[in-house]
Amino acid sequence: MKKTRTLDQQVVDFKKVDAHVHQFKGSSASIGAQRVKNVCMAFRNYYEEMDHEGCLTCLQQLKQEYFLVKNKLETLFKLEQQIMAASGSIPMMW
Repeated sequence: MKKTRTLDQQVVDFKKVDAHVHQFKGSSASIGAQRVKNVCMAFRNYYEEMDHEGCLTCLQQLKQEYFLVKNKLETLFKLEQQIMAASGSIPMMW
């Protein structure tokens, strides 16, 4: 989440914020991270209104949701590695 510097500027480029949040929303939606996507959608309302404080609040929520998803995915990947190491197979979902 290195793009937080955009909101730390004296004059915030809300178009840049839009680009970052839009990309993050699309990425989270593509992996099924609905709560991250929902925070991104709320974030949009704040930057469209150029509400700096609202953006900072949403950014904190977004960070929390991001780290929750990240931790869950890391756990999932570790479990997958353990199954594979035990010569197991992971069922494919079609």
